[in-house]
Amino acid sequence: MQHLISANIHYLDQAERLVSGMADRSYANPVENFYSSTLGQHLRHCLDHYRSFLSGLGDAKIDYDSRERSAELECSTEFAICEITRIRNELQELSDDEVSVGVLVKLDCGTGVADYQPSSLGRELQFLVSHTVHHFAMIGGICSCLKIPVEQGFGVAPSTLRHREAVSID
Repeated sequence: MQHLISANIHYLDQAERLVSGMADRSYANPVENFYSSTLGQHLRHCLDHYRSFLSGLGDAKIDYDSRERSAELECSTEFAICEITRIRNELQELSDDEVSVGVLVKLDCGTGVADYQPSSLGRELQFLVSHTVHHFAMIGGICSCLKIPVEQGFGVAPSTLRHREAVSID
């Protein structure tokens, strides 16, 4: 399961490279074409999910709706980099034995009833990859509007990257 941890760390590294050296005003600049959201808000949202995942490990109950929503994390690249580093370090400490452990994940589908469903840490690490890539796609769009360059493949699902590569080879 180390590949799931490595995949998540890969995206955290991408985020760190993107915001390193970026001015806070760009990081927190709302873009009308993206619902007036900011790069910082999307990154904060992703990091909040990692925080929820990590904080739920102790009692094997993960609640992604219980998030900190730190305004400082949305506005400060320095704070974001510190949080990325902290999360990356905690993920690196997970062992293969822990990743196979069962957990309960709180699900709220908007029906007014939220309950915990069985899952595994491996499945939740996969969810975090998918969720992060989805928000990175929006971050990429925001960066495009702000004329901020992003690295090749930023915000593109791994399966899409493999498909594009296979099609270009043929």
